[in-house]
Amino acid sequence: MTPPTDSRVRQLGILAVLVLLTETAPLEVSLVYPAARSLAQSFGSAGADAVTGTVSLAAVVCIPLLGRIADVVGKKRVLLYSGTLFAAGSLLCAVATSLPLLLFGRLLQGAVGGALAVAYAMVRDAFPRHRVPVALGIVSSGIGISGIIAPFLGGALVDRYGYHGVFWFLFLLSALVLPLGAVALPDDRRPDDTANSEHRRLDVLGALLLGLAAAALVGGVGAAVRSGWASPGAVGALSSALLLALGFWRRERNRAHPAVDLGLLTAPAVRGTLLSAVLTTAGTSAAAYLLAQLLQTPRQTGLGYAFGLSALAAAGWTFTLGLGSLAGGPLGGYMARRRGPRSTALTAQALVAIGALGFAALPGQRGAVLFISLVFGLGTGLAYASFANLITEAVPDERAATGAALIAVANQLGAAAGASALASVRTRYPVGPTGSVFAGSGYRLAFTCAAAAALLALLTTWRMRHGRSPATGGAATSRTDAPATEPAGSGSTTKEMI
Repeated sequence: MTPPTDSRVRQLGILAVLVLLTETAPLEVSLVYPAARSLAQSFGSAGADAVTGTVSLAAVVCIPLLGRIADVVGKKRVLLYSGTLFAAGSLLCAVATSLPLLLFGRLLQGAVGGALAVAYAMVRDAFPRHRVPVALGIVSSGIGISGIIAPFLGGALVDRYGYHGVFWFLFLLSALVLPLGAVALPDDRRPDDTANSEHRRLDVLGALLLGLAAAALVGGVGAAVRSGWASPGAVGALSSALLLALGFWRRERNRAHPAVDLGLLTAPAVRGTLLSAVLTTAGTSAAAYLLAQLLQTPRQTGLGYAFGLSALAAAGWTFTLGLGSLAGGPLGGYMARRRGPRSTALTAQALVAIGALGFAALPGQRGAVLFISLVFGLGTGLAYASFANLITEAVPDERAATGAALIAVANQLGAAAGASALASVRTRYPVGPTGSVFAGSGYRLAFTCAAAAALLALLTTWRMRHGRSPATGGAATSRTDAPATEPAGSGSTTKEMI
């Protein structure tokens, strides 16, 4: 583990680079949202949805493996190698003129999906414990930065260059950030003898089984919503998910050095946090994806809600999503340190539900959309900060990246399943022969489902015993630090948390 640095300047430098590096993960999704209509014009509505969802599926497959590798060979290496794969994928997407090549590029981009999880673990290693909760919130607030710039930047790029411009920007961004990461991030490589021993024990197959099972589950849910639970695509994908999950369980249950400790995966603190994260991100991601398309729907008789905005003009209606999320990151870290990450998550989920219901009303005024977006964005930022702190409080230091990878998988599962399922709900209400315009009732139902997911997440969090005490930055689960004492009246012990 990297010794914590006492220099505030050094800490700020690490934070800045981590935010830039991890910014590529939300940008690979949020920057493509404004390009959805451009993609649909080139590849059809189904092709555009595939381009949007493929990167999340790839990330789900990669995250467990990257988290475990980061615990073994070092977090800096994993961040730089995954960033390099992302750059290669972005370049492929930028020059792609066919859907298969574009989807292959998106698969490579998915490698950076684990960057945020590894960054969380690096924060835990490199910062003094009392600064970890807020630092985690700051790193997660990068999602808010992307929420502010992505609609404007994505809209401008799409309006001028089409979808290709989005991917050229992502390639140039990664080419700029990777050298900064190589210089600024602390080196956390293991000694050669320890690393070689760990390499022999690294269970690559186990991590891939878990990732493939999660990806098959997401694909199966999307196919079921589009075509029915008895459709061949849904049955095949869900059956594959079950078989892969069983294969993962059988492989890992008796291994001395598993890819993911099953005891960790099934612990109440971890299990509750993961379920709450899946449900919350299902609501936040789906609503953000649908809102951009709602505002860009061409004006048409009888629709009522259609604004006919360009991608850039739509950004002027939704930029408060990013502002709220940007504020919610550090605020969520502060709230977790003062009141506990559970109460922070409850506040986040209530705000997300309120915002989604506001969108379901299909407001027709720009001021109303801006205000609802601000509420929704604040809930999103608080949610990411709370989940980062909840998982940090639940796992020991030596499994920090693995634990963070689990929450990242949960977030990606929620994002992919939510966007796929709720977009499919909307497509059940087509208007006109093109199949790219949908009735207001379809959007209302989809946004209402997003609110329901957030409320289910709130009920899940309400039942959790974990996270009721102020966040300690992982001190309560550390084996190397002095034992942490729970505040009086918290009603939980380290044993209960683990």
